[in-house]
Amino acid sequence: MGSKLFGKSRFVLSLFLILSLALVVGCGSAAPEVVETEVIKEVPLEVEVEKQVIREVPVEVEREVVREVPVEVTVEKEIIKEIPSERVVERVVIPTPIPAQVMEARVASERLDKVAVAVGGISWDSNYTYKVNIGGFLDKWPVYEYLVGVDNATGGYTGELATEWSIAENGKDWTFKLREDIPWQDGYGNFSAEDVRHSMWLLVQPTAAPSGASTWRKIMGTSRGDDEATTLARAEEVVEIIDDHEVVIHLGIVLPEALFNLGKRRNMPIESKARWDAVGDEGMGEKMVGTGPLQFVERVEGSHVLYDAVDEHWRVVPDYHQLEFRAIAESQTRLASLLTEQVHLAVIERAIRDEVTSRGFEFVSGVFPGIQHHWTFYGNYHTEPETLDPTNPMLIKEVRQAMAKAVNREAIVEALLPGAKVQIPSFVKFTELDGQNWPGLINPEWSERWDAMYGYDPDAARELLAAAGYADGFEFTLALDSNSALPEIIDIGQALALDFENIGLKPTLANIEASKIRSQRRAREIHNTLAGSAGYSYTVYHLETLFCTCGSVHTFADPFIDQKIDELHVTVDATQRINIMREIGDFCYDNFCALPMFDVAPDIAVNPAYIESYVFPGFISGFYTHLEYIETVPQ
Repeated sequence: MGSKLFGKSRFVLSLFLILSLALVVGCGSAAPEVVETEVIKEVPLEVEVEKQVIREVPVEVEREVVREVPVEVTVEKEIIKEIPSERVVERVVIPTPIPAQVMEARVASERLDKVAVAVGGISWDSNYTYKVNIGGFLDKWPVYEYLVGVDNATGGYTGELATEWSIAENGKDWTFKLREDIPWQDGYGNFSAEDVRHSMWLLVQPTAAPSGASTWRKIMGTSRGDDEATTLARAEEVVEIIDDHEVVIHLGIVLPEALFNLGKRRNMPIESKARWDAVGDEGMGEKMVGTGPLQFVERVEGSHVLYDAVDEHWRVVPDYHQLEFRAIAESQTRLASLLTEQVHLAVIERAIRDEVTSRGFEFVSGVFPGIQHHWTFYGNYHTEPETLDPTNPMLIKEVRQAMAKAVNREAIVEALLPGAKVQIPSFVKFTELDGQNWPGLINPEWSERWDAMYGYDPDAARELLAAAGYADGFEFTLALDSNSALPEIIDIGQALALDFENIGLKPTLANIEASKIRSQRRAREIHNTLAGSAGYSYTVYHLETLFCTCGSVHTFADPFIDQKIDELHVTVDATQRINIMREIGDFCYDNFCALPMFDVAPDIAVNPAYIESYVFPGFISGFYTHLEYIETVPQ
């Protein structure tokens, strides 16, 4: 069965499921080709007050070797020529591969006072970047910058604090040239190579507890439990400082895709070493300090996070003076906040989309269907037999398949996600975007065999349960927790419970926070539990973190997967790497390593009276990134 997009109703729910779900609802790109050129562009700036601004430059203006990303940008005039070193008259040297951006603030009276965003909750409500799960980065993106950014429209990599980069033939050594004259907030001097080394060290030093901790230890060549002196010594070896504005990073494993780990798609924001030296680990939790276009003001846990927009920035100056995230758990309260103009953007359940749009509000979707929704059969630690619970029915392949075939995905989409951009079938951690990054990654047979393997068929599900020795079903925990990008996830879990009961299973619904599940899975103490996830995908990273004993998530482990991950760590050739990843995909597809649901584009409701445009890629954790590029309506 090929991919399907569900916009209008194609499927009819059973009367029982319709009534049950009604109660639930009522209560509740491929990277561009890079060409090296030297470009200086003249950008005429429109200013309402007639004046000439002359910047005295006592040193000679440097010329950057840039990598151009083909993007449609309207340019009045393009001249390649020498600029006199003694002064520059309103000319902007465009750093690449960043497309041209507005780098000066609007006239103050035209900037919106505040842009407020209502989300279902702020996971890992903390100012630390190196002690939280990647799901806790929604409120970190506005403050911090990365070596490598992501273009909000194309999804391609683009220079941020690094101006250019290259990888050696060994697949391990990465050279980064760094942007100069980038000031730290709060007066901690300028960004330099020392900050790059410090930021990588933060992720493996003794107090660190980041997402992907095991991967970071492999990259850095450290071990769990290493003390501060050991990790510092290793950081000096891994991050070779050529000078203040050039580093060579020597990875501990072969990783041609390391821009993912070292860039804005993952959790290595650049932190200030000078700040660490001044305040230490404890002081780092008091606030967030970065180089970004928004500056942290305050956090009230469980309530809001507030930022001030800067008036000058090398990359972009926001169209507003302040940004605020408001954590509002109740859907109806988020809706009321949007309708009464207390917030300008809000994550709203798609089931009430018509109510929102009928009042003049609009929905903005991410460029890509970046949310992949699946459920995990916890307890499948097959590489560590001593940790298995032999009474866990989910250890049996036929049981996992029965549960996968019990789910009426199309009916759930029709009832709970009307109008959303949804894709079924879904292959856990193998998306269409991943297929663009690694051509040939997706096995076409997965779609062809979908109906037989995973398609909705409650009769076949009952037969599989009987064959596995569970004709009368069994009890298990169905864990529920909120998700800021997929607010319907709890309702989806309740709908799943109905489908499971339909084939004789006995789910117990339990509200379990993600942080608790995280600690239990790392200790291999969670068994016979089905828990939901709504996150982005990047195959080469997630195969290791989710499905390898060496990973940190432990959703499903098997000796075959471990063997293939070991091969991946020493393989440089791109085709061979794709084949290895596809072999893991074949294994997980055939063995039901997870219960796939669908891929969906994140979307957010906006008030068009205040928000003119918001473009975000939709595949970065936290999903609602690039808020600094929002275009507002002058008031």
